[in-house]
Formats: sequence, structure tokens, C-alpha cells
Amino acid sequence: MLKRLLLATTLAAPLPALADTVTIGYFDPGAAMSGIQVLGSSSGTSPIVTLQGTPHNNQVTDPAFMPTGVTGFGFDTILAMVIPPGGNSLSGGLGGIFPTFEFMFSDGFVPPQGGTAYLYATWQGTFTGSGPITMPTQWGAFEMPKVQNGYNVTSQVLICNTPNPFCGPFVGGISQPGGFAGQDQFLNTLRTDDITLSAILPGQNFKITEMFAFSGNAGPPQGDVGAFQMTTLHNPIPVPGPIVGMGLPGLVSGLLGMLFLWRRKMPARQ
Repeated sequence: MLKRLLLATTLAAPLPALADTVTIGYFDPGAAMSGIQVLGSSSGTSPIVTLQGTPHNNQVTDPAFMPTGVTGFGFDTILAMVIPPGGNSLSGGLGGIFPTFEFMFSDGFVPPQGGTAYLYATWQGTFTGSGPITMPTQWGAFEMPKVQNGYNVTSQVLICNTPNPFCGPFVGGISQPGGFAGQDQFLNTLRTDDITLSAILPGQNFKITEMFAFSGNAGPPQGDVGAFQMTTLHNPIPVPGPIVGMGLPGLVSGLLGMLFLWRRKMPARQ
């Protein structure tokens, strides 16, 4: 009887409503920009945001993706996505029982005057909690031009719970508790690094931002720089979905109480 009641309760309870939001942003200190521009956002169980241009072949005049108001930085592709456990058709992720957050850009180029541009991607929505956490991370540079010109990609992982869409420089998130988790730097080199980062979750509704600081020296407009980073979590807490009525614990307690009264009313065995 108890098994039947518990089975019926389990089947009646709705599954947790898990949803992620991925947001990509951009900031160029050399342009007339008031804060970070949001370039795209997507929500769902496995959201993907893709900003696609045309391969520029080292020519700044080709129609690559160029964020509005920039001083001349351009990209062929900017992509951020949440990879479910087990991977998908685009990338296998980092494995484990939790999703992987991936951020990448390809065919990036620097304007003739040089400078630094910042790309941001934030993952928020599925997990909550506070306290220490570990984050297996992989980051690397997979494209660099043969002609070295001081091309530098600094990758960062940050955690915050500010009202801004992003953590990190130019949004104030880096000053929050546990904001900065770690970084890596790739200067005129192709390399992939693996590391396990640690941070302190700043509380409910935290967000994770992966950021690229992409720079080059003044000179001919050339590029074809590409970089990526992937991060997953250990021991986060899934956000529970809404439960109709008094909730699963209340239903179980009520059914156990009914079972107790039913057994009390049964005649005693001789």
C-alpha cells in the first residue's frame, strides 16, 4: 500500500523546471561606448548564441561580424552555449554530471591602430547556492597569424550576483565576493591548458561569466586569432521547479498520515 501511494505521488509531482540563459556582450575602451553592449541572448535547456560573419582572410574591409560602435575589431564567429551532460553535436563538453559552459571566437582581427577589446558571455539560471565550489576549466588559443604582432588573448572566469548581465571588468562584478576565479594568457602562441578553478559562490541566483580580453599592437590590419574556454561545475545545487499545491513533502506526509490512520482502524490480528 505504501509503495503504491509513494509511486502515485512521484508520478503526480512535476519535474524541476530547469532553464538557462546565455548572454554575449562586448566592450571596446577605445570606442564611444557607454558600458558593455549586449550582442545577443538566448534561454532554454541548452541555449546557444551565435554571432556569425564572413571569413575576412586578413582584410578588415571584408564583411566579418563587427559589433556596433567599435574602433575596428572584427570576428568571423562569436559563440556561447550550454552543453548538456554527455555533450551534443557541436562539442562534447568537459564530461561529468553537470553541463559545460563554452565560449569562443574565431578569425578575430585588430584594427591598424591596435588596442584591446573585451568579449563577455554569461551563463545564469540553472543553479543556485553559496559557499565554495570547484570548476574544471579548459581554455586555449586555436588560431594565431604567422606574422606576430603582439596578439594577446587573456581568458578569465568570474562569478558574481550583481544586477548587471555580466561579471568582470567594466561592470563591477570583479569586486564581488568570489568574483574572480582565474585566468590564462596566450601571447602569439597556440596552446590548450586544463585547470580546476575554485571560488566562493556569492549567494542565490549567481552567474558565471567567461571573458576574453583580445588585443594587438598597431600595424597592418591582420588577425585570424581564435580562442575558446569551457567551464563546468562541481557540487552546485539545481534550482527546484514549482510544485503545485502543498508540494511533494506535504503530499508524502499526508499520505503517510492516511496510511497510519488506516492501519489503526484495522482490526487487531488474533
